[in-house]
Amino acid sequence: MRQFENIADATVRIEYESSRGSGFHFIDPEFVVTNHHVVEGVEASSSRAVAVSDRGHKVPLDLLDYSSTGQHDFAIFKAAGTLPPTRKALSPNAPAEFERGEEVAFAGFPHGVDDLLVQEAVVSGLVDPDHFYIDGSVNGGNSGGPIVNLQDGSVIGIVTDRRFLGKQDLSDLQDAAEDIRQHCKSIQGRGSVELMGIDFGAFAQLMAEGMMVIQQALEANANTGIGIGYSISFAEAKFNQINTGET
Repeated sequence: MRQFENIADATVRIEYESSRGSGFHFIDPEFVVTNHHVVEGVEASSSRAVAVSDRGHKVPLDLLDYSSTGQHDFAIFKAAGTLPPTRKALSPNAPAEFERGEEVAFAGFPHGVDDLLVQEAVVSGLVDPDHFYIDGSVNGGNSGGPIVNLQDGSVIGIVTDRRFLGKQDLSDLQDAAEDIRQHCKSIQGRGSVELMGIDFGAFAQLMAEGMMVIQQALEANANTGIGIGYSISFAEAKFNQINTGET
C-alpha cells in the first residue's frame, strides 16, 4: 500500500542522549516534529537530538520551539545536515472534532529498536477535545510518531502515550528503586556494615538495581492495545508562527 510507504519515508527515530523515540518530517522534509518528552532537556543543553531513518541515515537537529511535556508535548526541529532525496513530509489536517471509527495509521520505532513499523488503527474514543484514543499496540519508543488519516494521508496527531493497568504502580516502584539507589550512592565511601559476611550497603544497591530492571521489563511488555494521540493542531500553529516570524 503506497500510503504506508509514504508514512515510512516520513518517519524517523529520534535519539537524544539516552532517550529513544520517534518523529516525522512535517510540512517540509527539513522540519521534524516529535514529543517534547522524548527530548526533554534539549532546550537547555548543548547536546543535539538526532533523526535516524530506517535505512540508518543520521542528521543532527536544531531545536526551533517546543511545548512542554505537561502542556501540548511537542518539539519542532530543523535538520542541520543533508537529507536523502527519498524523505517525505506529512501535511497536517487535524479535524475540528475527532470521531470514533476514523481509520488511521501510526508509525514509529517501538522499544527504540532499529525496525520501523507502520500499523493500522482506528480512533476509538476521546480523552478530551485535544487527546484521542487509538486501538493500536503503542509501545515505548512509539512516542512522537505520526498518526495519519488513511483517506488523505494527512497527519492528524502525534503518538503521545499508551494506556495500561498498573502504570502508576510501576511509576511508584521506579521512584522507590531510585530513592534506594540514590541513598546507597550517598553513603558510598563511608565504610561498610557486614554481618555474617554480607555487605548490606552493596546488597541494598543490588536490590535497588534489581527493582529498576523489573520495573523496566514490566513497563516494556505491558500493552493493552490502547494508544493516546495528541492533536497535531498545536504543533501546526507553532510552526506557522515560526515561519511568519511571530512570537
